[in-house]
Amino acid sequence: MVKELERMKNDQQGVILAAILIISSALILVGIALTSASSSQYRIANINTFGQNAMLAAEAGIEQSINSLNQNDSFGGYPTQQTFFDNDTQGIGRFQTTISPNPADTNGKIINSTGYVYRKSAPSDVVSKRSIRVTVVGTASSGYSVNSGPGGLIMNGSATITNSSVYVNGYIKMEGSSRIGSDSAPATVHVANNNCPTGNNPGPTYPTTCTGIQPIQIRDWSSVAIIGTTCATGQTQSKFPNTSNNNRPAQIRAGTSGGEGLKIGCTAPSVTTPTYDRAAHIAAVTTTGTGNSNTYVCNSWPHQRTWPANLRLNGDVRISGSCDVTISGNVYITGNLLIDGAAKVRVADSVGTNRPYIIADGTIKLDGAGSVQANSYGTGAHFISFKSSAACNPSCTSLSGNDLKNSESVETVHIGGGTNLPGIIFQSYWGKITVTGSGNIGAAIGQTVDLNGAGTIVFGTELGSGSKTWTITSYQQTFD
Repeated sequence: MVKELERMKNDQQGVILAAILIISSALILVGIALTSASSSQYRIANINTFGQNAMLAAEAGIEQSINSLNQNDSFGGYPTQQTFFDNDTQGIGRFQTTISPNPADTNGKIINSTGYVYRKSAPSDVVSKRSIRVTVVGTASSGYSVNSGPGGLIMNGSATITNSSVYVNGYIKMEGSSRIGSDSAPATVHVANNNCPTGNNPGPTYPTTCTGIQPIQIRDWSSVAIIGTTCATGQTQSKFPNTSNNNRPAQIRAGTSGGEGLKIGCTAPSVTTPTYDRAAHIAAVTTTGTGNSNTYVCNSWPHQRTWPANLRLNGDVRISGSCDVTISGNVYITGNLLIDGAAKVRVADSVGTNRPYIIADGTIKLDGAGSVQANSYGTGAHFISFKSSAACNPSCTSLSGNDLKNSESVETVHIGGGTNLPGIIFQSYWGKITVTGSGNIGAAIGQTVDLNGAGTIVFGTELGSGSKTWTITSYQQTFD
């Protein structure tokens, strides 16, 4: 009996041991399966992440190529790989691009971009690769820095325009020893001859294109010159006086290094002055103050002030002495703006490449040693006076006829002194901008532009890019 009990006990222990072995094996198999599944999921996640990063690199290649195209129409892409990221988390991401003509669109191009991701520990080991193809189209715009309305461009003294194309909707009048362009840097000049009917009260049809009138007025035997390529509607005379005994060089002529001189029979484009939405600018105001408040002008030491974006200042504003003002965005002034003395106005780096607009209902005057400085991105400010002689002043949205004729001779922007204002645009929306100094200005815009200084005015900010702006019209991922 005892032996029987011991046998049964041993049998039970054997069964338990077998069960334990079976359960353990099952658990091990489950663990192996879970580990394999986790490893597989981790591997899939890594593959997806690497793929996403490769796609980001390819898209970065597209963006950078478009940016380069907008600076140079003939840019051909990045034939060697460019690094987009390089860190322990993502690894190494690079892109490579090609740019070719679009056979289906003579004004388009095709950009192919491939993004690569490499392991940080093995920078030659490609772990993921993605490719994108986009088509882009270029929109052309003309580049110019001097733009006048029907009131024309008036030049006196020794005023000289260099480094700029000139667009005049009306006429050009040159006296003294004034000059546009030079033999070494010929200019491009367009004169549309749109300033008729003539007279002080031309009526509602003003301005229209004149017939039988030469739009470029130059005094006989004068030393003035337009050197480069000139397209002027209705202009047939290039030498003043146009007589057989005048053996002097023509005042309107080509440069020794380029240009076509006067293009007889050429019709100049009618390029109106740039428009701006004054009402929207005012509606965006978020901060209001008074123009003589010590918060915004330097009535006491210290002489540094910062203007917030979308600021409205009521009344006249004078930035003078050694006042140093930094502007952080758009500004609206209900009165006049005067910058003089040794005052400085700076564009804040915080605006990046978004040019701030400072508009005034009154006149804008910069004189003495006052200066306006662009930020570290090269972004300057755009000053606009909306003052006019019309009954709708200062809220006019359009002027023509006698209202425009009367307003175009009213000086609403005056730039004097040393005019060291690179990258800064000044605009007299309905009136005349006068520049009496010499130096650097970004651009001068007005219904009338009057340059009567004693030196050279170098314009450096094109109101149009002078080349094409490229935008994406289609996007697709490609597979090798």
